[in-house]
Amino acid sequence: ALFAAVPGLRALDLLQARGEAGRRRALLTAAVFVLAAAGTRYAVAPWLWSDPAAIVDAFETLARHPARGVTLFQGKWVRWPSIPPHYLPTWMAVTTPPAALLLTLAGAAAVVRRGATRPRDALRNTGLRFEWLLLACLTLPPAAVVALNSNIYDGWRQMYFLYAPLCLLAACGLRGLLAAARRPWARRAAWVLAAAALAGMAVDVVRLHPHQAAYFNFLVDRWTPERLRTRYGMLFWGTEHREGLEFLLARHPDETLYVDTMGEGRLWNNRAILPAAARDRIVLASEAGRAPDFYFTASRHLVAREPFPPEMLYARRIYGSTVLTVRAVDLSRVDEAAAAPYRAAAAGEPLFRSEAFDLHLDGRTLTWVIESCRPEDTWRTFLLEVVPADPADLPRRRRERGWRRMDFPFGQFGVRFDGRCLARRTLPDFPVRALRVGRWFQEAGGWRQEVTTVDLSAAPRRASSGFPPPAMA
Repeated sequence: ALFAAVPGLRALDLLQARGEAGRRRALLTAAVFVLAAAGTRYAVAPWLWSDPAAIVDAFETLARHPARGVTLFQGKWVRWPSIPPHYLPTWMAVTTPPAALLLTLAGAAAVVRRGATRPRDALRNTGLRFEWLLLACLTLPPAAVVALNSNIYDGWRQMYFLYAPLCLLAACGLRGLLAAARRPWARRAAWVLAAAALAGMAVDVVRLHPHQAAYFNFLVDRWTPERLRTRYGMLFWGTEHREGLEFLLARHPDETLYVDTMGEGRLWNNRAILPAAARDRIVLASEAGRAPDFYFTASRHLVAREPFPPEMLYARRIYGSTVLTVRAVDLSRVDEAAAAPYRAAAAGEPLFRSEAFDLHLDGRTLTWVIESCRPEDTWRTFLLEVVPADPADLPRRRRERGWRRMDFPFGQFGVRFDGRCLARRTLPDFPVRALRVGRWFQEAGGWRQEVTTVDLSAAPRRASSGFPPPAMA
């Protein structure tokens, strides 16, 4: 945008230049800028050296980045290629400090009003023209995202460069506020209000550090406990893991801690910034060839955790919403009360019994019981697909398949207790016709699944192997 804007503005200067010297200066400065900008672009991008024309492909690719995934937005999981048009403006509105947002709107309104009353000044090389450039830099990139249906990942982190023109337009708004305050006392009051607003922004950043990326303003409900985390993705980079590691290190000062999580890179990045002695005591369970003692659940994976399990040892909350939990997979490390639900779940006759596991169903709580509890059993991803009695109960994007997938690794919802491993999941609240349960195995040739279909609609309940379920064939 700036590469196109600067020569465009110099072209305006060329049209308005008086005399040969003025026109020569406009042409020379535009040429110097284009050569310097293009030269810098190629110099810092070695992948362009062998194929300079590849920059065209880069623009085409990044305009519609071919990524697939989902992001949490206003309480719903939306797919990146089909985010709604208001996604980016909404994220900017709810995560920008209110004072900066209001001053930016005031500054944009003032720039538009001055441009409408003095259009010639908007074309000449004046401060007003620069302000119009700021307004274009703030509005045109989001408009391009909407027009091109570009992917935006988890908030507006790909568009943070917009914060620079936003702040400069906010300065224009502050200048307009001071100009409108004609009396000295009003001008002083405006300065006090601006200073208080800036101080409030600074306090929020310091209070949230190092999680300032989770800042939200009052335009969203950030007071109701656990409300915010079910509406928006709060943390992406995983900075919260460090506090969980420090908690475990303090709680078990002399032990080696075998840990696991989804997204091991975030956990390992936080481990890397701990003191050397602490790093040596934190071991990734899968690398050690054993099951974990502690499991970290963070960020988007917490959306499915309600209520939190009794074996939870630590929780980090921001705005009353939990962004990290640390729970004991080995129930010998927590009190007896935490073991009671698992003892009750494993009692009685199972719904289904196989060589690999027993399956118990208590109300809407489904429990796997694995007698051997070998690490190679619990490393696998547990497969759970729920077939509703009425397909209309499924989200629209899942109706084509006819079931709801709820796969998970054992550590995320499982414990070790009395020599056995138990994993639990709460089924959806709609009537269920059948369950597909089993495990995913990763082998040299890829992933393989062992799956069993359990029919809940028959009386008595029966189990059968096969894929897909008979009614879905």
